[in-house]
Amino acid sequence: MAQKLSSTPARDLDKFIEDHLLPNTSFRNEVKAAIHIICAFLKERCFQGAAHPVRVSKVVKGGSSGKGTTLKGRSDADLVVFLNNFTSFEDQLNRRGEFIREIQTQLYKFQSERHIGVKFEVQGKMWSNPRALSFKLSAPHVQQEVEFDVLPAYDVLGHVSIKPDPQIYANLINECTALRKEGEFSTCFTELQRNFLKSSPTKLKSLIRLVKHWYQLVWHLAQPL
Repeated sequence: MAQKLSSTPARDLDKFIEDHLLPNTSFRNEVKAAIHIICAFLKERCFQGAAHPVRVSKVVKGGSSGKGTTLKGRSDADLVVFLNNFTSFEDQLNRRGEFIREIQTQLYKFQSERHIGVKFEVQGKMWSNPRALSFKLSAPHVQQEVEFDVLPAYDVLGHVSIKPDPQIYANLINECTALRKEGEFSTCFTELQRNFLKSSPTKLKSLIRLVKHWYQLVWHLAQPL
């Protein structure tokens, strides 16, 4: 496909994207169903048996699936779990690990319920204070594994509006500067990112798909043999 892209004239790029980069409807529906299973679990069941009360205010789908920029044959989803237990950006940074460990424990219990029909495989080593829980989900009705990142986040926006209170950004800058964690809390603004892309023209999403595909080609070519 690398040769096909490099030899495709600009006038034919829309056709190239349609033929090679857009996922088919069946795959999109399968991924949507898999994400629905996880979102429902995180909102309704995950923290029921926790030692201390945990309240999930919302679960927001990000990543390529949430933003409508999934590539053909590939899917990833960031599921941001907004917890009312976090009271600041610093609180999220310091306490996220305990919630991620609880999510991992409950996921394996959830998997053991035979009627669920899904399998989770946690990816990578669990650090003392991880930023995300990364895992792959497979199920009989899904053609291939779907990659997920579950990220606990501080619900700083609450009910999302088009123009959040500017003081939110002032607090973000101050805390990031003090903690030296610039960019650490982008998950808190997942809804704004998703809403911006979902309301954008199809041309923009196509361009993002094309850039992602090009980047993958370049990255693979740059790897040592």
